[in-house]
Amino acid sequence: MSKRAESRKEYGIGTMGFTELSSTDSGATRSFLEKAFHWKFEEVKMPNGLYLSYRGPNGSSLGIRPAQKSEAPTSMNYVRVEDLKQAETMVLEAGGKIILPRTDIPGMGSFFWFKIPSGPMMACWQDAPQPH
Repeated sequence: MSKRAESRKEYGIGTMGFTELSSTDSGATRSFLEKAFHWKFEEVKMPNGLYLSYRGPNGSSLGIRPAQKSEAPTSMNYVRVEDLKQAETMVLEAGGKIILPRTDIPGMGSFFWFKIPSGPMMACWQDAPQPH
């Protein structure tokens, strides 16, 4: 079983999937976290820059991505869902607003960002189907 499949099995739908940091200097953010907590990151080349990924011994995970020009550095929590379209409907029906529509990351999964009526932002994540 792959690490991703094990992760899905251990951490089910509706759980906090991971946290993502946007940074104006991903290298400095990485260096700080490596020094402060002895974390080791994997690098993944993405269309908008280098994505840094850390998985803790308890299965928790964190990603670091370059902040977009119009974006302030921040953190985003992703909730795991089984059906992204259904989650979008539930968010809207509960009064949330979609901020970033569905975005697909080939071979990894899909996500959208939403704003909670009281102000905070969160995201939903659906893993890509795994080949059998």
